[in-house]
Amino acid sequence: MPNSHFQPAPAGFTPDQVSAYQERARHADNAVAIVSSNGTAPSPESLALMQRHVSGELTIEQVITLTDEMLRARYNPIKS
Repeated sequence: MPNSHFQPAPAGFTPDQVSAYQERARHADNAVAIVSSNGTAPSPESLALMQRHVSGELTIEQVITLTDEMLRARYNPIKS
């Protein structure tokens, strides 16, 4: 996949696995393009979470939950 922000599918995947991987990478690259069109690139932490989704380790719902938690911790810290 040219110009992808994500690693290519690992060697040894079946054709169906490669297809699913590439589909997730395409969706993730589209999300990066949309965010970047607003003038800001995703953080390295966000890209790492998205890579975990592309790799099949996380569902998109899990990525959203983890991203929300990360942003809450960064911008709304609990004060003691």
